[in-house]
Amino acid sequence: MLDITFDIVGSFLRPQEIKDARAKYNAGEISLDELRAVEDLAIADLVAKEVEHGLPFVTDGEFRRRWWHLDWLKEFDGFTTQHLDIERGGVVNHIELGYIDGKIGYDPNRAHAEIEAYDFLRAEAAKYPGVTAKKCISGPNMILVDNYLQLGKKDVPFYGDDVDRLIEDIAAAYQAAIQDLYDHGCRFLQIDDTSWTYMIDEKFLGKIAAMGYDKDTVLEWFRLVSTKALEGKPADMTIATHFCKGNFKGNHLFEGFYDSVAPIIAQVPYDGFYVEYDDERSGSFDPWSVLKGSDATFVAGLISSKDPEMETREDLERRMGEVRAIVGDNIALSPQCGFASVEEGNSIDEDTQWAKIDLLVANADLIG
Repeated sequence: MLDITFDIVGSFLRPQEIKDARAKYNAGEISLDELRAVEDLAIADLVAKEVEHGLPFVTDGEFRRRWWHLDWLKEFDGFTTQHLDIERGGVVNHIELGYIDGKIGYDPNRAHAEIEAYDFLRAEAAKYPGVTAKKCISGPNMILVDNYLQLGKKDVPFYGDDVDRLIEDIAAAYQAAIQDLYDHGCRFLQIDDTSWTYMIDEKFLGKIAAMGYDKDTVLEWFRLVSTKALEGKPADMTIATHFCKGNFKGNHLFEGFYDSVAPIIAQVPYDGFYVEYDDERSGSFDPWSVLKGSDATFVAGLISSKDPEMETREDLERRMGEVRAIVGDNIALSPQCGFASVEEGNSIDEDTQWAKIDLLVANADLIG
């Protein structure tokens, strides 16, 4: 159970100084230490602004990341990425996809940029009484998605075609990483995992069927590795999950409703589920009746981080009433996703971003 009435998802629009510094770093004009110094200042400013706007749980905006998922996944041994150019909507996008190139593992004894990033965030959050640093990481399913379902790699180094052995190692690596974050003071972890919504999109399901995979098998992979990843988690550590239908530069990637996946996702012992529900593409809240009476909190993502139009209090009140009627009283409110899942960010401006945050905070009383 989450002790919240409202929360953010995690990412914020990158300030121009970070974009400029990263471009200079990529061009070899400044060092990594110089880039980190720019990021440090921007994150300190962001945390101060989050607190100023009334957020009790703060993130670093994912300011140090290029991608919402790959920067974290590259912390694991046996996982790497390749760069691709893919056309979407007449626009060629430079993307990265990950794949397995050896035994998956996590070594807490070596330096990890993501752990160092959390250390800095926690120190900044500690300056403000009553404020908690929340760490957001991508979930274990994304390793399987990229390797098998996106890149179509079936014969995997070290594992061959033994998916069961791979799942055991991914889960063990996540257990070690979660413990490492805990040892660094993390008590609130959010695991972002859009893999579930790949499996409600008919076009994507057709793609994987052509590869020889079926929906039920893949969903069982996801359920198993996600559940095993949480085994042995510290009792006083809160772990929630977020998923949406994709947020690439403010554009969604998948279509479909949650009916077929909600009963499976709900079996994973998360403390809370942050779910996208900002428009009609999301369908009804009925699939989440599976959470009613459970200890898990349903966090309704009703405020759009992609659409600049402001939601009204009346609409939020009506929709939270619908959520309560189906899920019960263990509910909370959030945006449907972050504001910048990739460094380019969504098609809104900073003023709108913060107006959305203010709207979130102002309507926390709807939860009761």
